[in-house]
Amino acid sequence: MLPKDPRPALYLDYGADSQSCGSGDVEVSERGMRFQSRWHFEIGTQLSVGLTHRHPRLGLRRVALEGIVVWCERRAGKGYESTLLFHELPDQLRPGIREFSHTLAAG
Repeated sequence: MLPKDPRPALYLDYGADSQSCGSGDVEVSERGMRFQSRWHFEIGTQLSVGLTHRHPRLGLRRVALEGIVVWCERRAGKGYESTLLFHELPDQLRPGIREFSHTLAAG
């Protein structure tokens, strides 16, 4: 189910906690993602990430990824900034990540 708010959102523990993201709080590429959140993650923590967006022609699109936290640092007044490195991606997932990244940049 997609939230009604089109802004990116982060969910922890299958929705036990969540936060909406502002402009620039999330960046995604084929190699990984950078995000700001109120959560601290230890270096080496493995995270599952689901990226969901609505494509204008194809409708609801979802990409599920696994990655490892390679950086997490406190930012004054902004919680934590974390960098997640994706495990090696199958070629079929790359277009979905590019579409999601484009949607973030356009929003």
